[in-house]
Amino acid sequence: MPLVNLNTSESHPDTFFPDQTFFRACLDGDLEQVERSLAEGVNVNAVMNDDLTALMLASYGGHIDVVERLINAGANPNAAHSSGATALYFATQENNSDCVKLLINAGANLNAATTSDGATPLFIAAWKGYTDCLEILIQSGANLNAYRTLDGASPLGAAVARGNTEYVKALIEAEEHLNALD
Repeated sequence: MPLVNLNTSESHPDTFFPDQTFFRACLDGDLEQVERSLAEGVNVNAVMNDDLTALMLASYGGHIDVVERLINAGANPNAAHSSGATALYFATQENNSDCVKLLINAGANLNAATTSDGATPLFIAAWKGYTDCLEILIQSGANLNAYRTLDGASPLGAAVARGNTEYVKALIEAEEHLNALD
């Protein structure tokens, strides 16, 4: 993908910036193409023009083998989209529990909140009713009270609002602050 000097409009090829083939392979789970792109020297942490990284795309798609390969190639598990969403948020949002585990083991921030609404991976798991992701996040030490959405909702409040007694019980057992305001 060429880079353009904004002052002179001169184009310079950048052989290390991945083209759409690499990003598409991450989204589709095409490990062979990911391997080829990495062998060619692509920047594993490059950001697409819509502010997504390859790791975010693979995590969203639930492609555990691609996620693992990207992490091994140096992908930053804490890189954040302009919304604040990280690969862990995207994996949780899509209920990709195997990716959630892998990202946590790679050092993903359990409590990273989105800037748009303040939601954390734990909140989104409680809101959407994703038991496996919720339990993984709780067992991994996600702070149950560190963040609340901008409208004041907590993970417990989200589970209550959705009428999901299973998640309410899991959060209470994990010692969610029962008097949190919503």
